Formats: sequence, structure tokens, C-alpha cells
Amino acid sequence: MRKENEVQMTRDSPTVWGSRLLISCLFGSALIVGAGAAWGGGGGHGHKHDPKSKMERMTKKLDLTQEQQDKILPILQDKHQKMEALHNQMKDVRENATAQVEAQLTPEQKEKFQKSREERKAKMKEYKEKHGKGKGHEKGKHGKDKDHD
Repeated sequence: MRKENEVQMTRDSPTVWGSRLLISCLFGSALIVGAGAAWGGGGGHGHKHDPKSKMERMTKKLDLTQEQQDKILPILQDKHQKMEALHNQMKDVRENATAQVEAQLTPEQKEKFQKSREERKAKMKEYKEKHGKGKGHEKGKHGKDKDHD
């Protein structure tokens, strides 16, 4: 009987719940990032998404008149600003969630968590170096990839 109580206490322990919370937050963040990448068209296609570059491509492909360009450019600029604001909100949500998760961890768990994040960043960097990012992925003037909407 005592063993059953010990098992139950282990399942309900703060460490177990903290681990479950951590996994849930990481999974949720991955979904958000994946959905954002899919919605934004993914990476590696080599197109710049800043409004002026987009306008140039549209003008060439669609033979836009100057009047059309004058009407479309503000639409693209507005979209770009709104997308940047959403990107910044997503970044804040991720950072806030990470801070909340870390607040629930023991010092040893925090160390493992940070080491895991560093390893993931290193793997991502290695992948990007191996596979490249495409022509439009050089860092832009706002510190983000130029192909970012």
C-alpha cells in the first residue's frame, strides 16, 4: 500500500507537473513558429518581401500602371507594418512563456533547459550553414531576414 502512495505522490509532484508544463510550452511554441513559417510562405525561396521589392516584382509580372502602383504600394506597406507588429508580438509571447517556464524550474533543471536551448540553436545554425537560406535571407536594415513579410 505504501508503494502505491509513493507512486501517486511522484505523479503529482511539482517536478512532474513542471516537466509537463515545459513540454507543453515548447510544443506550443513550435506550433506557433511552424504555423508562422508556413503562413509566411516558408523560407529559402529567395524573394524579398519588403514593400518596394514586392512592388517591383508585381510591376514586372503584371505590367502595372503607375496609377496601380501608387494605389498598391501603400497597401503593401501597411501589410508589412502589421506583419512586423505580429512578429514582435509572437517574439514577446515566446520570451514570456520561456521566462514563466524557467521560473518553475529548479536551478539544475534551468541549467538543463538552457543547455537544451543552446544545443537547438547550434543545430539550427549548422543546418542553415549546410543548406543555406536562399538569396533573400541576408539580414535587413531592421535586423530581421529581408524575406520576412
